Amino acid sequence: MFNETKKNFEIEVNKFATKNIIKKLEDQGIDYLQLESSAFNDLVADEIEILRSDSKKVGAGIGIGILLSLVTGI
Repeated sequence: MFNETKKNFEIEVNKFATKNIIKKLEDQGIDYLQLESSAFNDLVADEIEILRSDSKKVGAGIGIGILLSLVTGI
């Protein structure tokens, strides 16, 4: 069950990163279909790393917020 959930999560992250890259390229006037597949895949991999980094920052911020709430009692 855990492996299936992890696999589904990775698929969704990949879809999200791909959509983000396509949108960013379109905003710059670049047709993603004209890129080599290896270049496009590299961009998607970089976007996935950015998403992972951002999610870690958000998680840390939430954790700090909860900790401060518990300490201050607010």
